[in-house]
Amino acid sequence: MHRRTLLIALTTLAGACTTPRSAPQRAAPAPDQAFQTLKGLVGAWQGTNERGRTFLVDYRLVAGESVLVETWTMSPTRTSMTVYHMDGDALIATHYCPLGNQPRLQYRPEISGQRLEFRFRDATNLPNERVAHEHAFWIEINGDGTFARNETYVENGEAGSETSTFARLPQP
Repeated sequence: MHRRTLLIALTTLAGACTTPRSAPQRAAPAPDQAFQTLKGLVGAWQGTNERGRTFLVDYRLVAGESVLVETWTMSPTRTSMTVYHMDGDALIATHYCPLGNQPRLQYRPEISGQRLEFRFRDATNLPNERVAHEHAFWIEINGDGTFARNETYVENGEAGSETSTFARLPQP
């Protein structure tokens, strides 16, 4: 009996020593905490997408610091804006797209982990969800003062995504 118990203990110990353990997942922040994190982006940033194209993004607070406005300048004649604000306990991002629609996306802490994940909630000026629109995005703020953002657009019912990286521009 003693020998069998020892064998089981050694087998269990060997399995524990060889089984890889994943790093503990950091809990996603609550919506109000996620909004405070996003407020830390205030300022000017240069983004670079996966194809090497660059663009400018500016974050500023308005309305008594209750709204964060994100303005993208892709060219002198093409801009878009996303407005972040709390709606009760929910963090909402309304994207004012050059395509002429306005998807509203909601922060989803239950799927976020280290990224701030936003998913389609509803939209204005969007006849149906197959029409081209932003359907999801995530933001991951890195410890080195940069951040990454991935956007998923739907067009003709098919989703495609692209990730961009951002570096803060020096203040004038």
